[in-house]
Amino acid sequence: MKKVLSIVLTTLAIFIFILSIGIMLIGTRAVQKNEPLFIFGYSFTIIPSTSMVGDEDDSLDQWDIAIVKKVDYETIEVGDVIVFQSEINDIPAMIIHRVVGPHPSGGFETKGDNNGSADLNPVTEANFQAVYVSKITFLKPIARVAAEQKGLLFALISVILLAMVISEVFHIIKMMKKTQEEKLKKEHDAKLKEELYLEVLAEESKKKPQDN
Repeated sequence: MKKVLSIVLTTLAIFIFILSIGIMLIGTRAVQKNEPLFIFGYSFTIIPSTSMVGDEDDSLDQWDIAIVKKVDYETIEVGDVIVFQSEINDIPAMIIHRVVGPHPSGGFETKGDNNGSADLNPVTEANFQAVYVSKITFLKPIARVAAEQKGLLFALISVILLAMVISEVFHIIKMMKKTQEEKLKKEHDAKLKEELYLEVLAEESKKKPQDN
């Protein structure tokens, strides 16, 4: 039972490690391309600011992980929380804000729930990326580290995985040693039984002439 549990835990650790690497690669690729990397039509984004903090069910706290879905631009409605390409201090960035109505120059006007004014530029079909569908809130510490300290997170996961692998190797060696010892003990016990049996036979053989 312990061996099975150990294998399960090691497999789980490897899965988490691969998943974490995947998340970091997806996040890095998203930053580089300034667009989400969709898998089966879904992607995620870590909320880096407090611009979407609010009282709505779909308001977003800093370091929440937002799950987003790729949909047609024509399906956007007022009140939707959407992801779109924009700029922050002349640096390309992805923004996740709420649609508050039509923009005077065309497209949709957006605004962060915690912002005092609407975004300057409209969201059009050209820069629209996805619509919010859900959020993960209990992974905020991990999300923060993933966003701010990717190298540290990778190193931490690597150390944990290495420790578990080393532990599993020692456990396997211990189990193999224990199995070998049990095998030797069984062979030794069997040999002792055989020797005892032979001694009994020898004693019986000695007694038979005396009985006659």
